[in-house]
Amino acid sequence: MAKIKRNAKTETQIPTTSMGDISFLLLLFFMVSTVFVEFKGLPVNLPKAREIQKIPRKHTTTIYVDKKGTTKIDDLVLNSKNQDKFIEAMQFKKAEDPNTTACFRTDEETQYSAIDDRLEWLKIADVLRVQFEAKLKGK
Repeated sequence: MAKIKRNAKTETQIPTTSMGDISFLLLLFFMVSTVFVEFKGLPVNLPKAREIQKIPRKHTTTIYVDKKGTTKIDDLVLNSKNQDKFIEAMQFKKAEDPNTTACFRTDEETQYSAIDDRLEWLKIADVLRVQFEAKLKGK
């Protein structure tokens, strides 16, 4: 009789054909079950006025900026692109009165970028005293 040889070693193999499917399903499961927290930003505490002081009109120049960007310096009307005329007018006001204070009045709908531009122009004109006017609620 013929002898049948038996191998004492049996080779074990791990089937890797479905490994990609399993990893994809795990990835999909964790993506669906994970909750992403939306960054809401840092809290900003804006200052509140405790009292309103009346600004003496003796040494003030009123700058009114509307929502279209049109600027009025006292009675002089400028459009939004007139940086040179704005600076020239404010330098003239400062030459007339070295203690002049620029007082801003704006619409609620005025973009802050327009006000920021005017503040930068005031720095160039060397008018560094700036105040913002507010109305009392109910008036």
